[in-house]
Amino acid sequence: MPAAWLRALHPRRGGAKVAVPPLDLAAPERLAAKLDGLRQQVLDALEACRDPELAAAGAAYLAGEPAAAPLGAAVVVASLSWSDHELAALFAETWLVERGLAFAATAVTELASLTYEVAQDSWRVRRMASHEYHHYWYGWNRMELAARIRAVLSAASDAEYAEVVAALAAGREGGLHHRVMASFLAPSETGWVTADCAKAGAVNVYLAHYLVAAISTPEQAALIVDHVHGHMAASSASLATLVDGMGVEVVPLLIGWLGQTYDADGERRLLGTLAELPSDAAMRALLDRLDQKHVQPAFLRAAARFPRRAMRLLAATGGKTADQLLRAHVLTHLDLVEEVVSGMNAGAAERITGIANAVPVATAPPEALPEVLVSPPWARKRKTRKPTVVTGLTCADAPVLAWAPGERDNWRSPAALDRWDRAYNQTWEAVARGISSDGARRDYLYNEITLFVSGPERLAAPLIEKWRPIDQWGAGDWLPPVIARFELAALPLALDLARSNPATVGHVLLPFAAPEIAVLMADWLSRLKSARATALAWLDRHPETAARALVPVALGKPGVPRRQAEQALTALAGAGHHDVVTRAAAGYGPAAEAAVTDLLAADPLDALPARLPALPDWTQVALLTPIHLRGDKGALPAEAVRNVMTMLAISKPGLPYAGLALVKEACDGRSLAEFAWALFQRWQAAGYPAKESWIMDALGLLGDDETVRRLTPLIKTWPRDGGHARAVAALDLLAGIGSDVALMHLHGIAEKVKFSGLRSRAKQKMDEVAAELGLTPLELADRLVPDFGLSPDGSMTLDYGRRSFVVGFDEQLKPYVTDAAGKRLKNLPKPGANDDPELAPAAHQRFAGLKKDVRAVASDNIRRLEQAMVTRRRWSGAEFGRLLVGHPLLWHIVRRLVWGIYDPSGELTGTLRVAEDRSFADVEDDPLTLPADALVGVAHPLELGESLAAWSEVFADYEILQPFPQLGRETYENDPALIAEIEAAKIPAGAVIGLERRGWRRGAPQDAGIQYWIERDVPGGRTVTIGFEPGFAIGYAGYEEEQSLVGVSVDGLDPVTASEILRDLREITR
Repeated sequence: MPAAWLRALHPRRGGAKVAVPPLDLAAPERLAAKLDGLRQQVLDALEACRDPELAAAGAAYLAGEPAAAPLGAAVVVASLSWSDHELAALFAETWLVERGLAFAATAVTELASLTYEVAQDSWRVRRMASHEYHHYWYGWNRMELAARIRAVLSAASDAEYAEVVAALAAGREGGLHHRVMASFLAPSETGWVTADCAKAGAVNVYLAHYLVAAISTPEQAALIVDHVHGHMAASSASLATLVDGMGVEVVPLLIGWLGQTYDADGERRLLGTLAELPSDAAMRALLDRLDQKHVQPAFLRAAARFPRRAMRLLAATGGKTADQLLRAHVLTHLDLVEEVVSGMNAGAAERITGIANAVPVATAPPEALPEVLVSPPWARKRKTRKPTVVTGLTCADAPVLAWAPGERDNWRSPAALDRWDRAYNQTWEAVARGISSDGARRDYLYNEITLFVSGPERLAAPLIEKWRPIDQWGAGDWLPPVIARFELAALPLALDLARSNPATVGHVLLPFAAPEIAVLMADWLSRLKSARATALAWLDRHPETAARALVPVALGKPGVPRRQAEQALTALAGAGHHDVVTRAAAGYGPAAEAAVTDLLAADPLDALPARLPALPDWTQVALLTPIHLRGDKGALPAEAVRNVMTMLAISKPGLPYAGLALVKEACDGRSLAEFAWALFQRWQAAGYPAKESWIMDALGLLGDDETVRRLTPLIKTWPRDGGHARAVAALDLLAGIGSDVALMHLHGIAEKVKFSGLRSRAKQKMDEVAAELGLTPLELADRLVPDFGLSPDGSMTLDYGRRSFVVGFDEQLKPYVTDAAGKRLKNLPKPGANDDPELAPAAHQRFAGLKKDVRAVASDNIRRLEQAMVTRRRWSGAEFGRLLVGHPLLWHIVRRLVWGIYDPSGELTGTLRVAEDRSFADVEDDPLTLPADALVGVAHPLELGESLAAWSEVFADYEILQPFPQLGRETYENDPALIAEIEAAKIPAGAVIGLERRGWRRGAPQDAGIQYWIERDVPGGRTVTIGFEPGFAIGYAGYEEEQSLVGVSVDGLDPVTASEILRDLREITR
């Protein structure tokens, strides 16, 4: 048996040999000392006890009477059930040392029948009926005590064992609880166990759980299997004990419990137990579930333990996953093939020999590989660099604020402030007094936050440096407007909160430049995966401050801070700030400059962790897609592939191991991406173990656009399955891949994924990308629409060799194909025998990929242009021509809209459409020239006035279908009757939530998580808020299904905005 099993199991007489710890002779003295402080508790329980026998027995044992019965010892333990977890062990040892094994065993059976409960304001001990069970908090010590006594009994002499069994036999007359505990203590008494299994399961399933550790035959198991749920039996102790008692006959029991454990650890333990058993049935149970979570790692362990059985059963299983595993297993165990296939049926044998005899992928010779893959640094003796210490260096830079363009305005935007506009049931003065009065009861957190976001400055400013909130709820959201308001005065607050929660609050430090923050960021960079991206962003944003602050630390005495500072300076230099670092070092003198120059000159390949991570069993090279060298020079051999995985495992997000750059330079990019995806699939099949989360990071290091297409659907569903953190981490991968397709999918998540937390984080990533490029999020979105390889006229030719097809797009950007004669086809034909064998399949696959990609962006961009009309967004004439008209995909919808030309005040001065030759025409179809500095936008029908009818006629004549309602759009005036009708309607909560697709958002959850309003930003920096009653709980829209809108008003809004607000509300109340 595995050593871990031997440590966990409850030993039985005649079972696995387990070393039983000797008795603790000092336990009685330690127990006596503890009981001195607990004596009154026991006396109170005895006084409240209504059973004279129990009270008398307990009093006798507490008084130390030599003749005290085991029942009294059990009563005392029961009355202390909740007091001290060390007591169970002390009582067990004391009974064994002072009273003997028979006394101890009998006391445990008595204890099994007792419970400790509150009654009429006092605690008391009483006996339980057969169907009752003790509450966990007051019964944890039963198993601890019983397990120790059972272990000692298993190693007792024959004479002592017989004495104990006789005592237990007499005690079994006490009732079902006594009998089941006796069976647990002495499972070798199989007659007891069988009788108790027949009774206990039907009467008390909790007693049946004790019998799991007593059974030894399939017949006994059959009596309790229907009464023991998997989550009760999947502990390490229960499983090891079962195997010790039943051997491979336990397999049906384990299979029946799969899926009943409620937690991943329990399921892994069941699967891991099956993997260790030398049984065809156990391995078939794993093979039957290969595509279920956690199963493949268990099967691979079983296959390594029983390679012949695995080869034979895999060959007989079939299926995609089994075929992949069979191939890997055969290639790993070629020496077993001849032995295994003899005696197998012909079909299964052929599957094995076919793999063994197949022509292998050509492996590249060592001389063709990068040196780092042939002789990696970790395979050699490591070089040691004596640290140079330069004393007396300090950085005295004062903290400063360095806002990015528009950043402070964004942090103080109406959307950031609208939740924090008034105190709740308190005056501002009362809120301030609560903060300033040390020791006073603190006010409601919402009010404190609101004071510093938007309360009177005369009250808030004097308190900002002193205030620390009672908790950090939502600090990542409300702290930015506080910082934007108080700037450097808010730095101490920001630092304290960021230190406490780097992952969610750390980003608020980005505008600050201070030595203290530099040291903190070096710590995060080294230690915290969740804050590493923030640390890298801060270092890149404030390189001069970072370098000046970290040089003294990096040249200080050896230790963790020095190592972290060295790593941060190295990362800073590698990010393009090498000269900044050396200049900062030179400012501290020649010795510092020389030491830092030496640091930066170190070979980055030697930057290795103290201990290399082990690669898990399920990353077998044979299971992964080969990595090919560029130029068809062959595939990497297995050892080189393992070296690549080691590089990935020691890389950190934003800090890849230097050797990976050499690997990417030497190897084919597509094969690296496929390898990374295959590795990810192995991690996925293993149940996403956190220890190997570097595998998902590998997608960002080696992935490409196809990786993005595969990963995005998973990101969108992970939060539903408890994988929110994984989904958020994957957003960094998309941003890291950074291609147009990757950013396009990141933008799609930010706009329409249904999980608000993930959507918010995706928007934050998009804002970061936009800020890096010096763009607004809207300007970035314009530039994120890929051209998908379309020709300038917006088409694509699919070459099949002898024939070809042309791709076009309809008003919804749905692609279609036409043949050489221009006839529109229902579907793209599949490649035929007369088509080019290479060109045709590639073209067919290209069209399939195009449909997927365009589907991902079509609805987003149609909705984006509709929102541009509603919010009256404007482009310059030059941007309009380059980003919209000139885009090979977008122009298909741009030409189906009427566009307005506006003066700086926003008044419409002209209109146009885009003709098929990309020229501009007015409503009279006359050519029109658009100046580069003109202001252009999607015209709203209310702006078109009398030209609306004329434009409608033009579009009808040309049979132009529009991507969304524009010329035929419903418009509304500020009509009190209409508003009354909207407020009188009853609407489902789902309809309210549906407004989020139109740019609305739900208000902040209030007490009990109930949401009561929706809001939408409108032109002019204003926000429209509409209430709904009775509201619904966040995350559960079924609460009070019918809602009514309240407080509907469009007073003071311009006609277009008022019309669009009423149109949205009318659509959900119609």
